[in-house]
Amino acid sequence: MSTANTLPSNFAKSDPKGSPGTKSHVVRKPLGTRLFFGSMFFAILYGWLKHDDFYLSAESGTGYYLGIAGGISMLVLLFYPLRKKVSALRNFGPIRYWFRAHMALGIVGPTLILYHANYSLGSINSNVALICMIVVALSGLIGRFIYTRIHFGLYGEKMTLAELKTDLEQCRSDISEQFVSYPEIQAQLNQLEDMVAKRRNFLAQILYIPVMAIYIYFRRKKIKRILKQDLRNSKNSASDKNMVRLKSSLQTIYSYIETTRRLGQLMTYERLFSLWHILHLPLFIMLVITGIVHVVAVHMY
Repeated sequence: MSTANTLPSNFAKSDPKGSPGTKSHVVRKPLGTRLFFGSMFFAILYGWLKHDDFYLSAESGTGYYLGIAGGISMLVLLFYPLRKKVSALRNFGPIRYWFRAHMALGIVGPTLILYHANYSLGSINSNVALICMIVVALSGLIGRFIYTRIHFGLYGEKMTLAELKTDLEQCRSDISEQFVSYPEIQAQLNQLEDMVAKRRNFLAQILYIPVMAIYIYFRRKKIKRILKQDLRNSKNSASDKNMVRLKSSLQTIYSYIETTRRLGQLMTYERLFSLWHILHLPLFIMLVITGIVHVVAVHMY
């Protein structure tokens, strides 16, 4: 392999977000989203570690009001599916804002309820409501994960096979043209595409998803090592220009890898999402019923 400045020279001028005319498949979470989930994770962990010091009571004071706030948050979750299904509500703001509120309250509500319960069990009806809430919250996180696998980001458009095939063809053309002097990288990417394209039944495809994630992780690291080694062997390896080319090279390859993976697993995730919808709705209805029973029981007895 040639090692004298062989990084694709035209990459310095390329768009680091992907090839022209294609959507970038290396989706990055917005900073606000990362901060929100990070703060919620910290709040849940802090509550668990310090719950013995809070002395919160679910029957009165701060603990009681946290329960009310959490219950209202969980009830507001109903407005998102109603906004989608009820024609009279379709003029009440863009659906994406309702979706964002649904996602946020689906985490904020359970967090408030955990503080309300002070991370401990109580009566039978409260325990049933708490368990239902935890199951629904976990189901929502699973649904969010699947959703991002069939859309361009959390709030993006839904993917289609035709779009992904078009993007893959563009990525493959770019790879073939720009990495002509890298037969080892070409071979790595061809192996990946062949592996993803293998036909498997639905259950085998589900079980294969984590295997593919591990496989892709090590392939990406190997390709990055190849490019970095070539950069170290070239003249002026530490120059800003070469570093830009390296980053752009990796971005193009990562876009190709991600598009290949999404294309191979799109139908599997679409079917999983349909099955998730079938399960999530009755779980949420059970949560609402058990929550109402809990509130009535608390205030009557």
